[in-house]
Amino acid sequence: MSDEPEIRKMKESDVGAVMDMIHRLKLLNQEFDPTFQVAEPPADEVKESLREAIRQEKQYIMLVVEAEGKAVGVVKADIHNRIYYLPRQEARITEFYVMPEFRRKMLGKKLISQLYSELGRRGITMVSAEFPSLNLIALGFYKGMGYRDIVSVYGRHLGDE
Repeated sequence: MSDEPEIRKMKESDVGAVMDMIHRLKLLNQEFDPTFQVAEPPADEVKESLREAIRQEKQYIMLVVEAEGKAVGVVKADIHNRIYYLPRQEARITEFYVMPEFRRKMLGKKLISQLYSELGRRGITMVSAEFPSLNLIALGFYKGMGYRDIVSVYGRHLGDE
């Protein structure tokens, strides 16, 4: 086994570690905005959604960073058809997390770079990232990689008068 982290497609055996990372991500989102209050979905439901993302390779890309024999980072991109725009397909990063003890080692950028390679193999040239507006860490990361604002989504809870 190599000491060097490996970036690869997510496997069924990664589901537990990826569930933990995505849960940590959602808790972080909750800190940025109470609109992202974390529900405790049944574990089986979360597992099945991750398994579905592995199976549905045309609709999703799931990559993990493996280090020390376990998944320590994840990126999930959903593939969207843009019927009114060119290019016709877009990959939207909806989940992106690296465990704290593995940060500041360029693993996040390497994970995104591997995602770009996978997108290139699929002929997808448009990528976007979805994250809470108040997450300045994510904003700085993506802007540093050349991303810019392309759409705004505003929300509110009904009954908040």
